[in-house]
Amino acid sequence: MNTKWGRTAVMTLALTSGFMYTAQPLQADAATSQEMTQKKVKIDKKIKKLDNEIKDLKKKLQKKMEDYKVTQKDLKKVNASIVETEKRIENRSEIIDDRLKAYQKNDSTVSPYIEAVLGSDSITDLVSRAMSVKTIIDADQNLLEEQEDDKQKLADQKDDLEETKVKLQKQFQQMQEEENALETKKAENKVTSLELKKQIASKKEEERIAKELKEKEKEAQKLKDLQNTQFVSDASNADNDNNADNDNNAGNGNNGGSPDDGNQSAPNVSGSQAATAAIAEASKYLGTSYVWGGSNPASGFDCSGLTQWSFKQAGYSLPRTAAQQYLATKKIDRSSAKAGDLVFFSYGSGVAHVGIYLGNNRMLDAQNNGVVVESLDWWNQYLVGFGRVSGVN
Repeated sequence: MNTKWGRTAVMTLALTSGFMYTAQPLQADAATSQEMTQKKVKIDKKIKKLDNEIKDLKKKLQKKMEDYKVTQKDLKKVNASIVETEKRIENRSEIIDDRLKAYQKNDSTVSPYIEAVLGSDSITDLVSRAMSVKTIIDADQNLLEEQEDDKQKLADQKDDLEETKVKLQKQFQQMQEEENALETKKAENKVTSLELKKQIASKKEEERIAKELKEKEKEAQKLKDLQNTQFVSDASNADNDNNADNDNNAGNGNNGGSPDDGNQSAPNVSGSQAATAAIAEASKYLGTSYVWGGSNPASGFDCSGLTQWSFKQAGYSLPRTAAQQYLATKKIDRSSAKAGDLVFFSYGSGVAHVGIYLGNNRMLDAQNNGVVVESLDWWNQYLVGFGRVSGVN
């Protein structure tokens, strides 16, 4: 209670059973958006892990492919060597065959050794001829054996390479199958993640609406409580405190008080930048006719429409009605009120009127006489209190 202004407010909260919170609560077993988000995070981690596994597997596949290509090249070289060796064996065999044919052509019916003995001129010549024949025969035989040995080694090497090639093919196929399995898991997890993303968005919207509904219902309940509040003024204390004769100023009744001596020029006030900006905006419309429900210069203003518009142009948001603005502002004592604060009034129950306080017992408001600057003397009988817009003063 503000003792300086001798004002008491008797609150009678007549709550009716007809106003109840009707929003259906979420099912107890229904996951919240936060729980669903946590689940999605786990799924996304799995996807990332699968991605890493697929990358590692692809590196291994690439290495196997390189090994396979090397094996293919080695096989190609071995096959070429086998062909070359076979040609050498074939050529050498042809030389030996030609030599034998030459013996046969000369009607030689004896071995080269006997022929060498019979054709020799001396013992020395005989030995020399025999050694030469032996050398040729041994060389032919050794060459054939070496070539056959090389051929066998190449064949063995080819078998090893073919076996390696088959193993690499199998490993490559297995790794491809593993990659396909990982890609499938990844795709399935992505579907789950996207589905969760969709559900989370839906759940968040559901929760937002539920929260907004609760807030709206709380606001509606506060407005209902405020509407059921009976504000009873102590006129005698107000008279003594303000040295004002309310009876002399009461001629206008609910039409509002009289403008300050007919002077409706823009008020010169001292206050914060935000406060002076809001007051300056409201002052532009001094003399504008009162329009019930008006909230902008084009349509005209009612009391709360003027305050809402003026503060909006100064960068501050206010709800639409006087009662809503009362609930939205911080309540302050009259002794603490500054220019730019709001001042609220009631004609019995609830808050029905609002103006912008200018200091020095004056306010700027839109009432039945239009947008005016006026004294609070006549309005004291309806005064509820003062409210401060957050961030203004």
